[in-house]
Amino acid sequence: MLSKSWVKLPGRGAWRVALLIVAYVLVAVVMTWPYVNYSDFGGSTYGGDHRLIVWTLAWDNHAVLTQDTLFASNLFYPAPDSLKYNEHLFGVSLFTLPWAVAGASPVLAHNATWFLAFPLNGLMAFLLIRRFAGSALAAFVGSLAFTYSFYVMSHAHGHLHLIWLWPIPLSLWLLERWFDRPSVYRVGLWSAVVLLEALSSWYLAVLVLIANGLLGVVLLVSVWPWRVSAASGGRDPWLRRAAHLTGAAAVLGLCVFPFARQYLHLTSSKGMVAANSADTASYVVPPENTLIGRWWLQQGNDLPREIWGEQTLFAGWLVLAMAAIGLLVLLRRPKANPRAWFFLLLTVVTVALSYGSSLSVWGASWLAPFNWLAAVPGLDGFRAPARFAALVMLGLSGLVGLGAAAFIRRQGTRGRVILVLLVPFMLLEWFVVDFPAGKPESHRIPAIYKTPEVRTARSLVSLPDYQDMPDWFLGGDYLYYSTAHWRPIVNGFGRTTPPDHGEVLRVVRAFPESIPEMRGLGIQYVVLHADRFADGAREIVKAAAGRSDCHLVRRIGSDYLFELSSS
Repeated sequence: MLSKSWVKLPGRGAWRVALLIVAYVLVAVVMTWPYVNYSDFGGSTYGGDHRLIVWTLAWDNHAVLTQDTLFASNLFYPAPDSLKYNEHLFGVSLFTLPWAVAGASPVLAHNATWFLAFPLNGLMAFLLIRRFAGSALAAFVGSLAFTYSFYVMSHAHGHLHLIWLWPIPLSLWLLERWFDRPSVYRVGLWSAVVLLEALSSWYLAVLVLIANGLLGVVLLVSVWPWRVSAASGGRDPWLRRAAHLTGAAAVLGLCVFPFARQYLHLTSSKGMVAANSADTASYVVPPENTLIGRWWLQQGNDLPREIWGEQTLFAGWLVLAMAAIGLLVLLRRPKANPRAWFFLLLTVVTVALSYGSSLSVWGASWLAPFNWLAAVPGLDGFRAPARFAALVMLGLSGLVGLGAAAFIRRQGTRGRVILVLLVPFMLLEWFVVDFPAGKPESHRIPAIYKTPEVRTARSLVSLPDYQDMPDWFLGGDYLYYSTAHWRPIVNGFGRTTPPDHGEVLRVVRAFPESIPEMRGLGIQYVVLHADRFADGAREIVKAAAGRSDCHLVRRIGSDYLFELSSS
């Protein structure tokens, strides 16, 4: 039998904090097992977006260490400020920077930071939920619902920036503490955390602002009517709060605008928004890559969805049940903890936002909350409403914490034991089985990119290019390869492309016949990966060898390096 002192999870004291950290790390090891190749942790990656993120973080570090202009990245040559066609992820890159300074590979820096996200998400959610639920065990159980929800697990294999969520609950915790005891120091800490998340991802910037805005509304309502506290010595705390927020908003605006202005060109089509919006089945139907989902499929039910895409957001049946208990606690004792209503408000608002434009209010789609958000200047580029599920799960995790705390109060030690026993079943609802991509594989940068010619190249292009091709995801390889030299490359990969990039690709794909045009673009070298062509690129190599305006500089295995010349 577990003793009460053991089942009652960490509270105060260094050893309890250490135990809590160990618990989150162990759970992270288990839940991320399908995505980790521990035999080559520092060299294994997935293709596509994973290598794009590795490149982005490495570029940020390179720009900081060499004092290059951040947005003048080396992809999409000759387009200027080419980082703006992808997310800059600068806030996340700060956590990979120490690895870069120490000489670690970009893959190791990414993978170590990626793993760190899980215990950090858990710890900060625990901090927030415990402030409302009171019970450490209840907060721990609730935090798991936020940290390992299927939203997180579905993005875990390739989207570090979408699971880097811990600043959101931390900012909420800091906001409430500042509200109760406003000081410059506290508002400064809150601003720093919000800024860190806002600079981590364009999507996360929207999420952190919405979450804090909703908590701000709850905090205001919880102290209505607004009066000057007698303990304030005649000083109006509301004027102090207003001054703090005005200053914080000014600082945040000045810090964020140089980054945000690069993305004012982003827009989203109605079709894209619709394809990336949630529906009711998204939250209640288990995905096919879970144990429950596989069981459903075996029964002839085709409702379970695949792990790919944005619409698979299974909240978990146990979480929904425990969240329902938390809702009953709020309804039965509405004034006991008025600020806890924040979790319900957060859940309801963000569920509505996650439905995108498909949600109609009183039959009018223009009243859908997402359409209001998209009407805000600069926010019409939010093309994946389903990503609001991150906040949905934070709201549900808070309700789970409230329900678990009430269960402990009624059942005592037996309730604690039952909750501990429920945790593995809750996690199993999200554990990924038979992941289609398998484990990440070791993928070394070809030696051709480490040659003196490439390291000093004015510019180069790698062929074949995969833009708009069926195997488009292979385009991320060339960005990853460029971390070995950081020279300008024509190749690109990501959310959008420069306006004239299609014409540039038309020219380079016609190599070697288009060499004069390529030279006009300033391209100096062509790296030809013959093994990536169906015919081994025999005709291309033969045609290039017969021209006087290019010559073969190096050949390493099936990789050819051609230099373009005027004669």
